[in-house]
Amino acid sequence: MWLELLKASLKKSFGETLKEVISKLGKTIVEFANEADIPEGTLYKIISDEGRDFRRSTLIQIIKGVKKLEGFQDKEYIGVITTRGALDSLGKTIEVNGKKFEIKEFPARSIEEEIIQGIRAEKEGIRGLICGPIAATTLEKIVDIPISSLRFEEGPLLNSIENLVSKL
Repeated sequence: MWLELLKASLKKSFGETLKEVISKLGKTIVEFANEADIPEGTLYKIISDEGRDFRRSTLIQIIKGVKKLEGFQDKEYIGVITTRGALDSLGKTIEVNGKKFEIKEFPARSIEEEIIQGIRAEKEGIRGLICGPIAATTLEKIVDIPISSLRFEEGPLLNSIENLVSKL
């Protein structure tokens, strides 16, 4: 929902969108103002006067408030789209070049589900996605976040072949 607000901030419908988002979050304007640490009067002015300009810092506070109520923190999230079994073997965080990332799981059993999960991940504010190679080529055309595809490398593939052959 916060991404919806950010897009609406570039249009004249921001006040209307803000009112809808606050309602979807199950809050009144007063409750949201308290949660987001924004003066009630400021929110009422933004919602009631479509053409009114307001500070960038107010927009940031509004988006932070929505993200907080949606359960997002100021953490960096990377999404992984794959089967439930593969997701169960992943950890919850990873550190790369000294930067810590939280891993958010998006289970899928088909290419169609991978594409749906990729769109959902972008809407949820995921910074980037890892998914299968076929879904990756499609998602790169649909979403505006970086995509990386899972690759079968020679080592793990040969290990799997040897394991299979030993069972024959």
